[in-house]
Amino acid sequence: MSVEPAPVAFDQVESKIARDLATKALIAAPVVALAAGLWRGPDAGLAVVAAFAVVILNFLGAAALLGWTARTHPTMLAGVALLSFLGRLILITVIGVGIKELDVVDWPVFCITLIVSYFALLTWELRSVSFSLASPGLKPKPGQEPQ
Repeated sequence: MSVEPAPVAFDQVESKIARDLATKALIAAPVVALAAGLWRGPDAGLAVVAAFAVVILNFLGAAALLGWTARTHPTMLAGVALLSFLGRLILITVIGVGIKELDVVDWPVFCITLIVSYFALLTWELRSVSFSLASPGLKPKPGQEPQ
């Protein structure tokens, strides 16, 4: 008689972090879009919104893919992370080229916003991430127990 291990409960740390990043992006995007719109016109404001949308979808897509891989094929996680990163970079490049060819937004503003917002959001998120195995993912709020 064999005893099978109990299923491991995944709390989807990557999804929580990606949703937190998306929330922060939704806080920053209107401010940046308004500033760019006042500075360079409506095309620049639209470019900022488009860039933030691409960044948010990138983070959420990465979290979904890595979460699924961690639950179904954990031994393939590193390979999927590397290949999906490459694939997402190619996809972002294709989107950027498409936006440039369509000439619907201020392309330089789109590119600058895409790069700066990506790194700014990751830097902002560093303050919220717990580097403890007792509470992986987001740091517990004051008075909240680790999950």
